[in-house]
Amino acid sequence: MPPSTSPQFLFIFLDGVGLGTVGSHNPLSDPDTMPALMNLVGSPWVAGAGIQTSHQLFKAIDAQLGIPGLPQSATGQTALYTGRNAPKFLGRHQTGFANGSLRQLIEESGLFKQVLAQGGTVAHANLYSPAYFEAIAQRRLRYSVGTLLCLTAGVTVAMQAEYERGQAIFCDITGELAPNRGIVAQPISAQVAGQRLAQIAHRHSVTLFECYLPDFAGHAQDGLQSCQVLQRIDRFLRAVVEHLSPQVTLVVSSDHGNIEDLSTKRHTENPVPLWVVGSQAPAFLPVEAITGITPTILTLLDAGVMSRSPE
Repeated sequence: MPPSTSPQFLFIFLDGVGLGTVGSHNPLSDPDTMPALMNLVGSPWVAGAGIQTSHQLFKAIDAQLGIPGLPQSATGQTALYTGRNAPKFLGRHQTGFANGSLRQLIEESGLFKQVLAQGGTVAHANLYSPAYFEAIAQRRLRYSVGTLLCLTAGVTVAMQAEYERGQAIFCDITGELAPNRGIVAQPISAQVAGQRLAQIAHRHSVTLFECYLPDFAGHAQDGLQSCQVLQRIDRFLRAVVEHLSPQVTLVVSSDHGNIEDLSTKRHTENPVPLWVVGSQAPAFLPVEAITGITPTILTLLDAGVMSRSPE
């Protein structure tokens, strides 16, 4: 575990969450959809919302990165986890999984690899299944950006044994979908998942958790499903905040918009949220795009290491 004086970060990635306008097509604009986050931020997660205090920051940041077209997952997640402008590197936004070119950016600038080089520790809190790696071996799937973040840094991913010890969370938060991946485990509540993730984050310099539910619901254009997903995330994030250690700063963001506009199945050009809770929140105020998150975390970690070094 890092020394107690070191800053630590819990990075929660919510796939497909943008900040759109108020309206019936935007489930995020209903104050009753995410009441806990409504109370914490002071308004629904919509365009124009914002807060800045000594321990909390909420603002909109750019996901398009100067490249025409709709932001997509592979380039957006690569930009989030490397600080590099992946769409500019490719000359386009790329959907789905990271190809060889994007893997180059992750190899060079991946958050996990850089944290380890600074002497920190990292964890990917997502539960993986043997079925996932079997599908990769059979070329039915390709590695996600988050998985490549681990592989390029030599970080071991969490499997069922870790889950049973409370050291991992399934990507749907509660684990209700885990049996579909061949994992035999009792579901947990969103509140228990949030508490578990906060405890995991206490043991590492940087902990990452990825949730893909909002993007799935947005593509389905299902209002009921979208509200249920957002309500689960609301309960989960409230529990995370309630159980955060004082030295852990929570960072929540996304790769592109989607669920905030159910009038379309496609991604959107809307900005995405940057929500930071903890003692390091003010340092994220200059971040204007998704490329700014990883460099800020690394700078703060490095400053923490330097402050502990003997003169």
